[in-house]
Amino acid sequence: MLARKLKLKVGQWRTMWKEAADRAVIVAKFLCFLHITENYICSTTLVHGPSMLPTLNVRGDVLLSDRVSHRLGKVGVGDVVLVKSPENPRKTITKRIVAMEGDRVSLFGDPMRSDFSSTFVMDGGCVMKTKAMVKGLVKFPKNIQIA
Repeated sequence: MLARKLKLKVGQWRTMWKEAADRAVIVAKFLCFLHITENYICSTTLVHGPSMLPTLNVRGDVLLSDRVSHRLGKVGVGDVVLVKSPENPRKTITKRIVAMEGDRVSLFGDPMRSDFSSTFVMDGGCVMKTKAMVKGLVKFPKNIQIA
């Protein structure tokens, strides 16, 4: 009689441990799916500040950022991108692409303060690894025109 009760309790514990292990495997698979999705496919990003007015709100907007297009080379002029800040590499900033490799770019300073102007053709390593010029990351005036 005692052996039968003991066997019944061991069977209950075995069932409970098997169910717990099954649920742990499901949770682990879900966390792996989230990790792969967040790091390699797409992620949500909270952006705020006046840099992208009127496209994005000053108080903050939530964006779904695509992590595949730049790997396939499918970014172009006018696209909004998230890049590492040159001043603080731990900070991600939101900018718009204004020129791609081979585009002719003209920079003009404020006519009241200086007579600065410069025209150059984007080469492969001009501003970013992706061979694109992002408005606001160049240490020149922000009046950038594509010729």
